[in-house]
Amino acid sequence: MSAAAPVAVITGGARGIGGTAAGILRDRGWTVHSLDRQPNPDPAITSHICDVISDNDLRSCASEIGGMDALIACAGINLRPDDNRAEQLMLDAWNKTLAVNLTGVMLSVRAFRPAMRNDGAIVLLSSIAALRAMPLADAYTASKGALVALTRSWSVDYGRFGIRVNCVCPGPTATEMMSGVMEGFSSSQQLQLPQQRMARPEEVANLIAFLVSPEASYISGAIIPVDGGAAAHSAGMPFPKRRVKK
Repeated sequence: MSAAAPVAVITGGARGIGGTAAGILRDRGWTVHSLDRQPNPDPAITSHICDVISDNDLRSCASEIGGMDALIACAGINLRPDDNRAEQLMLDAWNKTLAVNLTGVMLSVRAFRPAMRNDGAIVLLSSIAALRAMPLADAYTASKGALVALTRSWSVDYGRFGIRVNCVCPGPTATEMMSGVMEGFSSSQQLQLPQQRMARPEEVANLIAFLVSPEASYISGAIIPVDGGAAAHSAGMPFPKRRVKK
């Protein structure tokens, strides 16, 4: 990393896991740039209004920010279960999900990797859905599973530049986006998790902060779940109530 304060760029950095990671890195002395469609409320974090599906937006931000040490790709969407069922999935919903969750990550990495200093780090935010079936989330699961594959590919491709690439796969996490998704599940179904609760955003963000730090200097290509044991649990993810056709 650079001798001066290290610089982190976080897509989806205004709220949720990305916003929490921004605050943690700020507290640890990083200069943090949040790229989001809305500003980060913390004045100590530099906000850039940016849409990750816009190559022009991303390249403009990369030019403005310059040299940096870490890229954390947190921007993502997750459609409500009823809007994402296989038999109801519309092409525009599929395209929108993959555009943000997958193509947006590729565009972000393509825009910022050339400005990344030696010993830089990239962290992709995937999901436990990439490792274990998640019901009623076809497009979301496909997009997050692809990030796991890209992590392995990029860790090999970018290793010669001294850049590490890792992937964090959270289980259900208490964020605004997740609360909308979980409305399709009863309270008892939501508690089909080994620790009987969802993760707190900081529990995921702390791992992200570690992975971009010098302490993780020889970790690359890792796919790390942060799910309280959900992937190990035989029941796995919560399942919605069975629907009987009338």
